[in-house]
Order: sequence, then structure tokens, then C-alpha cells
Amino acid sequence: MTIFQIQCFLSVAETLNFTEAANRLFIAQSSLSRNISHLETEIGLTLFIRTKKYVRLTPSGTVLYSEFSKLLKLGEYALEKARNAELGETGNLRLGVLETQRSENFLPALLLQLRRDHPNIKIDIISGTFRELRKEILSNEIDIALTLGFDMEDFNPEEVVFQPFFQSHPKCVISRSNPLAAQPDFDLSALSSETMVAISPEVSKGAYHNIVQFCERHGFQPAGVIYANSIQDLLLKVEAGLGFSVLDENCISDSNTSILSIPFYRTDPLNLVAIWKRNNLNPVIPLFTNLLIPEDI
Repeated sequence: MTIFQIQCFLSVAETLNFTEAANRLFIAQSSLSRNISHLETEIGLTLFIRTKKYVRLTPSGTVLYSEFSKLLKLGEYALEKARNAELGETGNLRLGVLETQRSENFLPALLLQLRRDHPNIKIDIISGTFRELRKEILSNEIDIALTLGFDMEDFNPEEVVFQPFFQSHPKCVISRSNPLAAQPDFDLSALSSETMVAISPEVSKGAYHNIVQFCERHGFQPAGVIYANSIQDLLLKVEAGLGFSVLDENCISDSNTSILSIPFYRTDPLNLVAIWKRNNLNPVIPLFTNLLIPEDI
């Protein structure tokens, strides 16, 4: 059974005249009759009563006319919806952004271009911790999470897709009340006598391993470790002088005068990535991700 056979059937059912129906479809009457006959044979039903004087629907033909009409309209609606999605004329996008990220460095330009290209798309944005964004991606509460690349360690790679798009550098952060912050030439090895504030591995194994690797690459182990459940929690602990930490420079506010941030160079840059669920079929996702232009790394 083909779409064209259904269209032939509907045309005859609406006109109850094979000649008129053939003219509607711009085909020969013999072709129309053949398609109707093939349809009847395939489904095992007689759809029309034909005499020299009239054409009438059978009871089964009447039922199929009603249902096939609905089916065709549904198909047309589906095609129209798909075309609108392709053109970006409709749709919704739910973005999750990692807490404390200075999104002004990347997000406004992306969204401005998306709205210019597809003005009818609706966008919602929320902020969340590593753990919150993972949960919301996997439960389809958000479509895309903008987070740090090392958090991929906590995802099943078969469930998600990711794309790097923004690069920043890690910095050591310490309270300005700490005597080390007053030293003109701060030697990072001095941190071996300090407590390290780290994101709990239960919140993000990737974030925890990243700061541990920082210490290893700089040849020391901290005197102790205390854990934070979020970056905001971590910053509060550092500001209070409870220890040092390592953060992405893009989440350190220039207005935060209570901490000193120190750049260093023996650690790889950090990538901000867009992550989305592999089986999320929201057509706006590719429209957004196609605008993500990875920096050279």
C-alpha cells in the first residue's frame, strides 16, 4: 500500500467519479483504476460498488475513507512541522549553564545569532552544579548543558554527545587573608602546607581528579582536603581562608576582591563543552550546536 494508492482512493471517494478523480490527480483513468484495484487486492477489501450508473463506497470503504483522511492530514501536519523545524521557525531550547560561569564571554553572541536566524525559537536558561546538569540532561529536563569538559568522566559516553567550544585556563585561588597571598613571588610548592578545597568526587569525579592532577604536576601533596558540593560552595570556603583551590578562570569574577587568583603554566587549558543526550531529537539542538565554533587548541 502506497501513499499514492491512498490518494487515488480518497480522490474517488470524494468525487464518486473515476473520470473526475483522474483529472484531479492528473493521471489517466486506467492508471487510477489500476491503483484502486491493487489497493483492494492488497488489503483484501472491496472499497467501491461500481455500476454503469454510479460509484458508491462500501461499508469498509466508508470506514477507510474516514481514517485515511485523518491519516493524510496527520502526515501533512507532520511534514509541515518538520519543514518548520528545518527552517527554525518554531521550537524550544532549554540550556543549562554551569554555575558561576561568566557566560557573557560566550553565550550572548551565540543566542543573538540563533535569534537572528530563527526568531520564533523560544529559549530558556538555567544555572546548575555539575551534578544537577548531569541529572537534568539525562532526565530530558534540559536539552544542552554548557559545562567543563572534564565532567564527561561522569557521563556514559554512549548516552551523550559533546562538543568543545570555548577555552580558558586554570588558576590557583587563595584567600587574600592567607599570608602566602602577600608574598611577591608566590611559589606554588608552598601550597604543600595548605589544605586543598576540592569538588567532592561524589559530585564530579572529573573536577576532583583535575585538581589532584594539578598538585601532582606541580610536585606536591596538600596537607589535607576538604570537599565542596558546588563551585559556589568551594569559593565560599576559599574566601573564608579554609584552603586553596584550582578553578577555571572563566568562573572567577573580577569583582571578587577577597581572593587572589594566580595563573600557572604547567597545566593543560580547560575546555567548556556543550553536552546533549544522544537520543534527544529536539530539532533546535543542531541549530544551536552548529553555531558553536571551537577555539584553536
